[in-house]
Amino acid sequence: MYNKNQRDRNIIRTCVTVTNAECGGNAEKMVRRFIKKVKRDGVVEEFRQRTHFTKPTVIRAEKKRAKKRLIQKVNKKREELFSLKSPHTKRRR
Repeated sequence: MYNKNQRDRNIIRTCVTVTNAECGGNAEKMVRRFIKKVKRDGVVEEFRQRTHFTKPTVIRAEKKRAKKRLIQKVNKKREELFSLKSPHTKRRR
């Protein structure tokens, strides 16, 4: 049977609001601000992820790849900072 706690866990509990005073009554500015807040909170991304089932192994593999990319990025920046040669030097002919 379906567990009530499990069902309640899948509810999106974010509430994004934009007030009239925030944007000075400008409707276009209110829409832009709302879109920015929704993107920052990750509501649309979470909705897209929940539309289709993703296997737990796929989720773990994606997390592992993301971790690997982050480590490579940090190592590249560290290498640029601590290397002796300048990365912006021109080649001699």
